[in-house]
Amino acid sequence: MEQLLGPSETGGVVLDIGGDIGAAALQTPASLLGSEIEIRRQGDAWEGIHTAVRERQLPDGSVYAALFGALTGGRYDVRVRGGDRAGPVGVIDVEGGKVTQAVFDPGPEG
Repeated sequence: MEQLLGPSETGGVVLDIGGDIGAAALQTPASLLGSEIEIRRQGDAWEGIHTAVRERQLPDGSVYAALFGALTGGRYDVRVRGGDRAGPVGVIDVEGGKVTQAVFDPGPEG
């Protein structure tokens, strides 16, 4: 069983980006705190690559987000892991050497 981590603070996250490797920060509603967000490169099978939604404490207040710290550039599908939906509920484009920021809100059914 995985332990739910507490909030992260400013500067508390390390990314491994550069070349063709980028990262993705998906802001979510607070209701997804502790949920697992799963990601796959479009066209690939769901392989269980996931990360938890955590509270991120910023100077201007808190946000809730899932952070994927090292992804090969390309188009990705994202969904709530174990959710009721059969398919992906979001699509993001990751660019090498950059952090993609997106809002991910699967709605009440996700």
